[in-house]
Amino acid sequence: MTPTVPGGFLFDYGGTLVEEISFDVRAGNEWLLSCASYRPPNLGIDDVLVRANRITSEVADRRDETHLETPWPAMTKLIHDFLGVRFDLPLSELEIGFWKASVLTKPMPGVRLALERFRDWGIPLGVVSNTCFSAPVIQYELGKHGLAEYLDVVVVSAEYAVRKPNPLLFETAAARLGKVTGPIWVVGDRLDTDIAGGKAAGMPTAWFNRSNIKDPARTADYVFADWKELVLHTSRLAGLA
Repeated sequence: MTPTVPGGFLFDYGGTLVEEISFDVRAGNEWLLSCASYRPPNLGIDDVLVRANRITSEVADRRDETHLETPWPAMTKLIHDFLGVRFDLPLSELEIGFWKASVLTKPMPGVRLALERFRDWGIPLGVVSNTCFSAPVIQYELGKHGLAEYLDVVVVSAEYAVRKPNPLLFETAAARLGKVTGPIWVVGDRLDTDIAGGKAAGMPTAWFNRSNIKDPARTADYVFADWKELVLHTSRLAGLA
């Protein structure tokens, strides 16, 4: 594809905007149990984890195969309704609490300055992410790192049923980004979801290849190793460098 000035960017979340350091399922479920309005006598965290592992194996682990998303509330109900655990708090509050108790991330080096530069240039910015968590949860995490303020939309598979690389998710994210003056670029670290999905949706793609992995098929339209490189490339295309 001939290089064109981006009219907008759709960024992947994990592995692109932030690095996912850890996901402590035990800590998250211990927090959930502490919020229960009722739990059966003698039910312990290990009982919850056995059920959670089964749900992960039979439901969550098949998402990449089916390209269909199962939202966190549905998986949580499959676990705790079966075990007889009841909650009075809304699922939205339980979801963000579980996230806070279990997830640790850090921003990618240089990402905030890059988003600031793109915003200064008037380029609309959005996120399109494969995740079972809702958009407010992802927005919360991005906000912790000072990134949310630069993003116009956050689109997550949990709220649209389909997962990347299904082009339906990219098309929806692009529509929500609004009218732009040029093509919307898809930026991500995975060839099989971000780049393949972006190309299926007819969008230019930029592969965030931090590890210098070889791609003999030259799948992406552009490859960059750090955020400074993407900023420089964009400025050159726009005649700003």
